[in-house]
Amino acid sequence: MAKTQTTAPEAPVNLQIPTLAFDEDSITLVWEKPENYKDIVDFNVYMDGKKIGSALKDNGGPAKEYIDNFYKNIDKEDFHVDILIHNFTVENLKSNTSYEFYVTSVNKDGVESAPSNKIAGKTTPVPEVFDIVEFGATPDDDSKDTEAIQAAINAATKGAKVVIPEGKFISGELWLKSDMTLQVDGYLIGSDDATDYSRNFWVYDYSTDERSYSLINAHTYDYGSLKNIRITGKGTIDGNGWKEDPSKHPTIDEIGNELPFYFAGNNSKVTGNVRVENGEMSPLNLSSPNTLGILGAAQSYASQEMGMNVKSAYSTRSSLITVRGVDGMYYEGFTQLNPAFHGIVNLHSKNIVVNGTISKTYDANNADGYEFGDSQHIMVFNNFVDTGDDAINFAAGMGQAAADKEPTGDAWIFNNYIREGHGGVVTGSHTGSWIQDFVVEDNIMYKTDVGLRSKTNTPMGGGARNILFRDNALEGIDGDGPFVFTSSYEDANAAILYEPAQKISQFRDMQIENTTVRNQGGSKKQAILVQGNNDVGEVYHENITFKDVKFDNVYSVKMDYAKDFKFINVDFTNVKDNNGNPWRITNSTGLDFQNTTAAPEDALQKPKWPKGAALQTVSSEDGKSVTLTWDAATDNAGVAGYTVFKDGEKIGSDYMTTSETSFTVSGLSPAEKYTFKVEATDAYGNRTSDGPITKVRTSGAADVTAPMLPGNTEIKEPTTTIPASDTFSGKAVEVVYPGFTWASVTWEAASDETGIAGYNVYANGKLSGFAKTNNYTLSNLKPGTKYDVTVEAVDLAGNKTPYNASLEIATAAPYAIGAPTFNGALRTKVEKDKTSVTLSWNKAKANNQEVIGYRVYVNGQPIMPEGAEFTPINASLTTANTTYTVEGLESGKEYTFKVEAVGKGIKYSKRERLSDCIPNGLVKVEGYRWSGFGPSKTLKLK
Repeated sequence: MAKTQTTAPEAPVNLQIPTLAFDEDSITLVWEKPENYKDIVDFNVYMDGKKIGSALKDNGGPAKEYIDNFYKNIDKEDFHVDILIHNFTVENLKSNTSYEFYVTSVNKDGVESAPSNKIAGKTTPVPEVFDIVEFGATPDDDSKDTEAIQAAINAATKGAKVVIPEGKFISGELWLKSDMTLQVDGYLIGSDDATDYSRNFWVYDYSTDERSYSLINAHTYDYGSLKNIRITGKGTIDGNGWKEDPSKHPTIDEIGNELPFYFAGNNSKVTGNVRVENGEMSPLNLSSPNTLGILGAAQSYASQEMGMNVKSAYSTRSSLITVRGVDGMYYEGFTQLNPAFHGIVNLHSKNIVVNGTISKTYDANNADGYEFGDSQHIMVFNNFVDTGDDAINFAAGMGQAAADKEPTGDAWIFNNYIREGHGGVVTGSHTGSWIQDFVVEDNIMYKTDVGLRSKTNTPMGGGARNILFRDNALEGIDGDGPFVFTSSYEDANAAILYEPAQKISQFRDMQIENTTVRNQGGSKKQAILVQGNNDVGEVYHENITFKDVKFDNVYSVKMDYAKDFKFINVDFTNVKDNNGNPWRITNSTGLDFQNTTAAPEDALQKPKWPKGAALQTVSSEDGKSVTLTWDAATDNAGVAGYTVFKDGEKIGSDYMTTSETSFTVSGLSPAEKYTFKVEATDAYGNRTSDGPITKVRTSGAADVTAPMLPGNTEIKEPTTTIPASDTFSGKAVEVVYPGFTWASVTWEAASDETGIAGYNVYANGKLSGFAKTNNYTLSNLKPGTKYDVTVEAVDLAGNKTPYNASLEIATAAPYAIGAPTFNGALRTKVEKDKTSVTLSWNKAKANNQEVIGYRVYVNGQPIMPEGAEFTPINASLTTANTTYTVEGLESGKEYTFKVEAVGKGIKYSKRERLSDCIPNGLVKVEGYRWSGFGPSKTLKLK
C-alpha cells in the first residue's frame, strides 16, 4: 500500500488576472508554479474563501479535451511528462462586482498547500450592446455587410460590445477602435473581392514589400494610442483565403472532430498559373481546379494586373486579423479559419493575451496561427492550434534597421494543444532586434514539424535568447526535428529587401527541461538540429542546455557549430538511424554530457599540444608564400586537423585548414611581416586556444608597385533581371532597386604581381569600408541622399591605386517614421451664441511626412464632411487648418474636444511587369499616418 504523502506542497505564486481577461460575468485567472512543483498534480481555486473548482478537472477551454485525450489514448504507455493546468475561468458572476481569489497546490494524496497570493478582481458593468443587424447587416445572404459592421463599431461607446450575432455575414476590411469588444457569435467571412481590402500596408517602416490590410484591423503608428481592445465570442472568423482540398475531406482529428484541410499553395498555384498574354494577364478562373486560392487568388491576381510579378503579388494577400500599436489586446473563444496570408498578427503592441481560441488553418500556405512582431508582454494559453505554418511565431525586425529597436519578448506560453503546423513555438526568421525572455511550459505538441523552432540567417542580425522550454510533451514530430536552431533559413516567397545587420545573428542562452519526445517521423532526420554558419565567419549557437529530457523512437542529433551545449540526464531509446548512436557532431566545442545516453568520450576534451610545441616557418624565395610546420597535438580520440590563422584571421572558410602538420600559406607579399598561429581540432570540433605562434618576415624585395587597373574601370550598381515572361511588353529588363540605407556596387577586378588584398570604397570622399572582393554593400547611408562612390585597389603590400571612375548613387526616398506629434495644448473659445466653440492648436510635426490636415472629435465622435469616411489609413479630414469651429452644441452640457493629425508619406513599390516603361519598375505609393494621440480639452458650456 502506497504511503500517504502528508507534507504539503509549495504554494502557487504570482496569481493574476491577465490583461482584459474579464467582462460582465467572468474573470480568468492564471498563476505560476512554485519553484519546487514535482509533487503537484492539480490546483484548487478559491473565490471569497470558498473552493469553486480545480484547474485540472474544471478547465473548460478548447485545449483541455485534447489534452485529456492525449494522455488517455495517445500516451497509453505513460511515457510523456504530465503537464499542469494553471489557468481557470470563473463564470456566472455578477456584473460590476468585486471578488477575492486565491489558489492552492494539491499533491497526489490530496494534500493542499498554503494559499497563493490573494488578488481582487472585479467584473465590468453590463456593457452597451451594438448589434450589427440594427445597423443594417443582413445574415445568410450574398450581400456585403462591411458598412453596417463598421457603422456599429464607429457608433460604439466606450466599453461597449459590438455583436456579430448568429448567422453568416460577409465583410471587407474592418477597423476597430479603443475601449471596445468585438463579440463574434456568428460566422464572419471575408469578402473574396480584392478591392474590399486597402493596399499599401507595410510590415516595417523600412519594408519593401507592399501588402493588403486584413479582414479585421486595429491600426496606429502612434504606438499605444489604441488601447483595450477585445475580440471574443463563440463564433467563427473565416478569411476565405484558400479552397479546401477535396481529396483530404473530411479530415478527422484524434477526438473525432472534423478539421478543414486547405490546399497547400504557393505564389503560382494560388492563381492557377495565370500568365501574361498579349501584354496583359490571362483571365483568373476561380472555379478552375488549378486555382487553389480564393481571396488569396483574387488579391495576387489583382496585384499582377497592377504590374507586380508573381512573387511580389503573393505578398499582397490579407491576413485574418492585424493589430498595430495597441496597448491591451485580448482574444478569447472564437475560431479562426482560412486566412489568405497569416492568422492573428500583432505588431508593435503590448499586453497581449490569447486565451481559449481555436485555430484551424491547415495546410494553407503561410497561415501562421498567432504572430507577434516587435511586441512585448504576451500570454498565449488554453488554445487549440492546427495551422498551415507556424503555430505561435515571434519576430523582431530585419537587419541593421532593427538592431537598436526594443526586443520582442516577455512571453508566457502554456497549456496549449498544438497539432500539425510547421513549428510549435517559433522564434524568427525575423530576429533583428532579438527575441527574448520566454517561458514555454505545459503544452502538448502533436504532429507538428518542429517543437521549438529557432530560425534566422546571418544578415538578419539579432537572434533569440533567454528561453525556458519546460514540461512539454512532443509526440509524432514529423518535419525538421523536435528542436531546431538554424542560421540557414530561407523563405522562397520572401520579397523584403533590407540592410544586412552589422552583427550576425545567433541563438543562445536557452533551457530545455523536463520534456519528452516520442515517435519522430518525416524526411528530415534529426532529433536536434543545430546549424550554425561559416559564410561570414564562424557563427555558433551557444549555451543551450537540455536537462531531464527523454527521446524515444527518434533520429539522432545533428550538431554543427554548437558551442557550450550541455546535456544533463538526457535519455535516448530506439534511435532510428546512425546505427543507433544518438550523436552526429561536427565543428562544435565545449559540449558537456552528464548522465546522458552514449555520451561521446571526446566531446568536451580539447586536444593538447606537447610541451614546447613550436611553429617553424620557411619563406619562399620570392616571398609570396610561407610553409608552416609544427609538432602534432594529441587527443584522447584523435586529432582531426588544424586551423591556421594569419594575422588573427582564419585561413579558408572550412572549420579546419588542413589535416596535416604542415601547410603552405600563399598570397603573401615579399618583405612583409606576418603573424601565424595554429590550433588543433578533434573530430567534434573542440579547438585549442593555446597553439604555437610565430612572427615571420617574408623573403624578397618589398613590393612598391601599385596595383594595375582593369581595362574597364566603370563602377556599377548590380541589376536585377526582370525576365521577358514577367513584363507586359515581353521584353527582359535590367533594373536597380535602391535601398533606403544601403547600396551595392560592383566593378572589374584589379591585378597585381603579388596579389590584390582588396578595395577601399569611399562615399562622398569618406571611407565606407574595405571589400575583399570586387563588390560591396555600403551601409549606414541616409535615405533620399545622393552619394559619389569611388574605389581604390589595395595590394598585399598596401600599395594603392584609385580607380579613375566614380558612380553617383541615390538611396530610396526616406520612409515615414511614426506618426505626427503636437506641441502645446488645445485652445478653446466659447462663442457668443454659447452653442459653438472655436478650437485652435499648434501645427503638428512629423518625421519624413507632410502634415496635411486634422480630424476633430467631439465626445469621441469625429466631425466628418458630408459623404466622407474616416479610416486610420485614408486622407479624409475635418479641416486642413489649425482652427475649427464646432457648432450646434447645447448650453449647459459638457464636451470633450480632441484633435488628431495626419502625415502623408511616400514609398516606392515594385511593378516588375511595367519595368520597361517605369524607371526600375517602381511606382510612388502614398500612405497616411494618423497621430492617435492629440491635444484635448473638456469644458462645460455655460
